[in-house]
Amino acid sequence: MARLYVMPGDMDAASVKEQRPVLDELAASSEDVTLDLSKTEFIDSSGVGALVFIYKRLLAGKLKLRVVGLKGQPLQLLTHLRLTDFVAR
Repeated sequence: MARLYVMPGDMDAASVKEQRPVLDELAASSEDVTLDLSKTEFIDSSGVGALVFIYKRLLAGKLKLRVVGLKGQPLQLLTHLRLTDFVAR
């Protein structure tokens, strides 16, 4: 069973800083993580960095990150950056 976290809004520098304790906790999880970005309308480089950080930490522990609910700019950005390995299809 995966741990589910619903991101409450955008993933920009300010919100990533505010969410840092939760994001660190997700990265240190002992189970797979599902991150629901259905409420996220914008991601900047800080948000991309946070996603990659969680993905790499989980991967090192042989765990998976699954991102669901992507739409609009976040989906376009992650697709453009070819960071779709963890995007649920």
